[in-house]
Amino acid sequence: MLPRVRVLRSLYVCYLSIADPLVDSQVLAYLDGLAATGHTIHLLSFEPAGGDRAQRHRVRAALRDRGIHWHRLRYHKRPSLPATLYDVLCGTLACVWLVRRHRLHAIHARNHVPAAMALLAAPLAPHRLIFDLRGLMGQEYVDAGRWPAGGIAARLTARVQRAGLRRAVGIVVLTERVRSILFGTGAAGHDGVFVIPCCADVERIAAGRDGRERTRERLRLSGRRVLVYVGKFGGWYMDAELAQLFAVASEAIDDLHLLVITQADAGGLRALLAARGVDAGRCTVTSIAHDRLGEALGAADAGLALIAPMPSKVASSPTKVSECLAAGLPVIATAIGDTGELLGGGGTGVVLTEFTDAAYRRAAGELTALIDDPRTAERCIALARARLSLAEVGLPRYRALYEHVAAHGTSSR
Repeated sequence: MLPRVRVLRSLYVCYLSIADPLVDSQVLAYLDGLAATGHTIHLLSFEPAGGDRAQRHRVRAALRDRGIHWHRLRYHKRPSLPATLYDVLCGTLACVWLVRRHRLHAIHARNHVPAAMALLAAPLAPHRLIFDLRGLMGQEYVDAGRWPAGGIAARLTARVQRAGLRRAVGIVVLTERVRSILFGTGAAGHDGVFVIPCCADVERIAAGRDGRERTRERLRLSGRRVLVYVGKFGGWYMDAELAQLFAVASEAIDDLHLLVITQADAGGLRALLAARGVDAGRCTVTSIAHDRLGEALGAADAGLALIAPMPSKVASSPTKVSECLAAGLPVIATAIGDTGELLGGGGTGVVLTEFTDAAYRRAAGELTALIDDPRTAERCIALARARLSLAEVGLPRYRALYEHVAAHGTSSR
């Protein structure tokens, strides 16, 4: 047993680079709030080789000023499974050293690979485990065709998930649907389980609407109805369906334009659009710093969040939905996680359940009505504040999680 404490001294382990946009929106935003509450926060990330040493020093100093102590390890990409196993070994040793060196109470593992590190470190560095389950990782990779069902990677990930759920003092899931699947539907829920969807800084993003016309002029979008897509391509992101939807919607909406905000190569999407007969001039691809995302979203009229409704996606909460709603944009989305319930019937979006030209034409008609309704933006922002706000939902629930773990004296050993 570990003693109960008032605040936690925690190591947050994230198998991503500090430069990943998700780290800014879905890691640092929460850690800032926890540090401001008095918790001691250490962050371990995994960084690609190379990089600017001076920049790393600047990042470390900036994070220290925010109350976050940053540590880094090298990320190894290939060959995939051996590289990940090597990173798990290095991460385990780092967890042991950091927990013992800084007398930390807890390891907060963001998803399965960090959870493996925390579990392996426990015999040498007892700690409370927080398992932040960002999705059903093994099943996701099987669904996406990246891993074979029953393969060694899928089996190892499933074992880590079972052990993490069994041993964790605090558990985070992103949706009510997966909470019910993993822990049942009882009214009291499962002690120590917190449903915390991917939230957005609603007020900051909504403020981007103030510069809407300036941004539209800069991006040459004036006079057009703009659908915006934010994020990556491939895997469970439905690039072909997105291109098909846009092509069909363009037939119904003469001035429709697609704005793509991504750090990835959009060449594949451009090819899919061309194959559907979409003129290249109807698509703008750009990248933007995350702190300026609100400006770009504010220039659009609606958002797109097409993610394959695979079985594993009951656990997913798309950040792009939170961000679009915060910008006042109705969203065309697939029914994954809690998204169908969130958008269904509230005048804030269109939920796709079929992927045919007829379904896309219906969606285009419904979306046009939402864009033309002057109250839509207000409804979308209100929904984001109530259900997906960093300040009103995400941070209070993370603080409650840490209070729960601080009061719980059980080690994950």
